[in-house]
Amino acid sequence: MEYAFDVHAGFEISAAARRNERGAWVADVTVSRDGKAAFARWPEPVQPEWRTADEAVRDGIERAQRIIRQHLTNGDDHSWVAARRHAQTWFTTETERRSGHIFTHGG
Repeated sequence: MEYAFDVHAGFEISAAARRNERGAWVADVTVSRDGKAAFARWPEPVQPEWRTADEAVRDGIERAQRIIRQHLTNGDDHSWVAARRHAQTWFTTETERRSGHIFTHGG
């Protein structure tokens, strides 16, 4: 597979694999909605190099899905690390409020 098409949250994603100047596979990704470019400025991070075209295409699709999710959630970080930090802060604050004591994490 050197090309793939996917629809995610109403966005059309296409990813095509190509070899870069070092001979590794990378993905060229486009995202559109209703036949028009979905983003005025598409983030182009330094992308990983892959050993096969399939890996590059899969990465391109996954990267586009991740960026679409961030766009739809206004860039909110939904990682488990952020969620755990938020939960710990909430728990500590709520415990202090209810008991009138101040707790420190780890001691």
